[in-house]
Amino acid sequence: MDNQQKQECRVKPVFFYIRESCRFFDLDNPFVDKIIFILMLAVIFGGYLFAKPYIESAFLYYEQINVNLLEQLDFSAIDMDTARKFAESMLNVTAVYAVIKAASYILATYYGVYYYYSLTQPDTSWKKRTILFLKKLIKFIIFNIIFYGIFALCILLIFILIVLISIFIPAIVLILPLLPITALVVDMVFIFKNLLIIEFDTGIFKNFKVALDINKGCKKRVIINGLFPHFLGLLFNSLAMDVQHPTLALFIIAFCEALVLLIFQRLTALMFIDAASIERKDKVPGKIL
Repeated sequence: MDNQQKQECRVKPVFFYIRESCRFFDLDNPFVDKIIFILMLAVIFGGYLFAKPYIESAFLYYEQINVNLLEQLDFSAIDMDTARKFAESMLNVTAVYAVIKAASYILATYYGVYYYYSLTQPDTSWKKRTILFLKKLIKFIIFNIIFYGIFALCILLIFILIVLISIFIPAIVLILPLLPITALVVDMVFIFKNLLIIEFDTGIFKNFKVALDINKGCKKRVIINGLFPHFLGLLFNSLAMDVQHPTLALFIIAFCEALVLLIFQRLTALMFIDAASIERKDKVPGKIL
């Protein structure tokens, strides 16, 4: 891997990966991909249904607070019981969404690891791949908690700093809408963090450095490629905008979210193989990928 980093970027433009990435129902064991997709859809859709009443309550309490503010123009006019219920509803929504994201992330990562082994170690059974994944699961979880914890703290500090500066320079608040995009771009820089643990068994803290090193010379391409599934997700979610039935709209959103997560995992595995100069062993003469 060290020698590869000194060479020209091996990661190809996203167009070279689109076809294989979008074939999310194409694992060497078709039973596995269907089970993972169904589980992810159940987690995401079920979670959204569970969170729906809390979201509706939060909006209701928010409207009540907003009406009081508009009528009285005084923060003291806010009913504290309504404010407490609003805070509770928001905490419940946050907790449910955190569980949804964590569970779907683990399932998607398992899919990505399984797909990676299908390309690099196609002779291994699904049981062995699952065991290998489970052996690294604790390291995955610890690293991602540290990574996204630091990530969230940095975003929060930047947000607070911008708000404080805006007191003296109001125009600086225009930067705030760029924060989510910046966060997404930074996340893409560390796109290979999980596969580095799988392939090279990198330590939790060393992973930060190796994740940056492996992208040397092609960070821009990796970021652009990694953003592709996210833009694809926005396009898919627009399909639900005109759906009148709320439950059906949630199902479409959940279906598209699960699909995009699998596409993202396949794209990541394909780019990682090129970035780390790892040999693919799944190709056989005459096989069409």
